[in-house]
Amino acid sequence: MTGTGVYWMGPVYDMGGYGNVSRNYLRALESAGIPVCIHPIGGEHHAEIGSETRRWLDSLSTDRLGPRIVCVKHGTPDFFEQPVAAPPAVKTVGVTLFETDRLPIGWAELCNRMDEIWVPTRFNYATFSQSGVIPSKLRIVPYPIDVTKYYPGKPYNRIVFQPPLRSFSFLYVFGFDFRKGIDLLLQSFCDEFSPYEDVSLVLKVYIHSGYSPAFVMSEICSHIPAHRLQSQIVVIVEPFDEERLSDLYLSCDAYVSTDRAGWGMPAMEMMALGKPAIGLNWGGYTEFMNESNSFLIEPEPHLVPVDDKLQRDRPHYYGNHYWADIRPEKVRAAMREAYANKSKRERIGKKAAFDIHFEFSPEAIGQTIKRLIEQS
Repeated sequence: MTGTGVYWMGPVYDMGGYGNVSRNYLRALESAGIPVCIHPIGGEHHAEIGSETRRWLDSLSTDRLGPRIVCVKHGTPDFFEQPVAAPPAVKTVGVTLFETDRLPIGWAELCNRMDEIWVPTRFNYATFSQSGVIPSKLRIVPYPIDVTKYYPGKPYNRIVFQPPLRSFSFLYVFGFDFRKGIDLLLQSFCDEFSPYEDVSLVLKVYIHSGYSPAFVMSEICSHIPAHRLQSQIVVIVEPFDEERLSDLYLSCDAYVSTDRAGWGMPAMEMMALGKPAIGLNWGGYTEFMNESNSFLIEPEPHLVPVDDKLQRDRPHYYGNHYWADIRPEKVRAAMREAYANKSKRERIGKKAAFDIHFEFSPEAIGQTIKRLIEQS
């Protein structure tokens, strides 16, 4: 017998990565014709997701799920155990990921109490199974993207900065966290490009997890020479809704990330728009980025311990966690090539848009989810 509907528990009103992923999975369920009841987790509606998205979430949710309900819990595994009311289910699924070479202490046991665990990448299939999650419980379900919002040639309103951006601009969009590699990116940019070159770096920062805007700005600006701040390196902390974020993507020329990403949704969104992206050839990015559709930053052969600040700030990363060793010269080389090689930028941007639209649309991922629901 097949599952007849999904009870989705996740941070659907959050503007951060988990919220974006939850909403995109819901679009995949919608495209597959699977009824879904939405149980929001994580507090109040986040203003940045916009009124149109909130109306869509309200209209999508239904209590008519049929007799065989699949309960999906989207978040970190410690959420899987929280006593939250949910209807009886024929199968309970946890949806999660992690960025390092292993799982935090206790996560494998929590995952093994679920009937299935959905992870977005082959990288996480390996790290979860090597950390003790029963392989037969693991399923790879990549993150989809709403390709009706991100496509080449999309009309937009160019964002004008004061002073204006230079003729070529890199963009990095991230929620502030010590795993995002902002110190590495800023060092690499400042070392590679002189203050007199016709190139800008734009940082769009989401502030969450208890950080204050003053702390975030102080931390970021500590890595930026004063004469480059706002003249060549622009830091944006004010809220952007989805449409304004799309305008920002289209107002810049290339995306760059030094995040040891579990996935990297902003890079994916930029690629869907036909823009070239730079990312690490390690971890979650390798699920959708390759030499034909991206500029890749090659890691060193051996892994290194995660950042000390991250270990102090986030208990999940404490202990013997390792991740890619990324050298500034490799970041510099990738940025220089993207800046200097226009023909390659154009070729990569076209291939990126094709790959994302063909392989990661809600329709494509919806069929993967439908097959899993039908096995319930």
